[in-house]
Amino acid sequence: MAHLDIKYNKALSPAILVLGLAYLFIGFVSIVNWCIGLADLGQQFCPDLIPSNLGFALVALTIGASLIASTYYSLRGDVVMHLASAACGTWLAVGALVIQVIVTIALVLDAIVVGEEVGYSIISENLLRMDVILGGVILPITIPYTLMLRKITKQSK
Repeated sequence: MAHLDIKYNKALSPAILVLGLAYLFIGFVSIVNWCIGLADLGQQFCPDLIPSNLGFALVALTIGASLIASTYYSLRGDVVMHLASAACGTWLAVGALVIQVIVTIALVLDAIVVGEEVGYSIISENLLRMDVILGGVILPITIPYTLMLRKITKQSK
């Protein structure tokens, strides 16, 4: 079974690296958008996909740093730190996804309770964001990393 884990590890490491770079890029763009909005300097970059929110930026940068650290540990051969960093990064990404889905559900329910029309814009503005899109991409990757980390922690007891 350990041999299978190493194959998963090697197969998923490039995906983790690409996702980590994507989260870092999106975090930086979000900070730039936030600064543009704060200083009223004009048009933001992809404002529909990347919110100009400092909280979002910090979450995206944290996820990206965790996933990049995972790749670094993988290259050094430190399997435990690689798995721990990847699991933490993927869990944070899934957490951001879940929070945004819950916010969208709350907005829809609020519109229903108040008697407003629930338009496509409420759903599209809140679910077609990079934290939801990348969270959906990273969701299947979370499972093998979580299972491998769980297996290693059980073996160490």
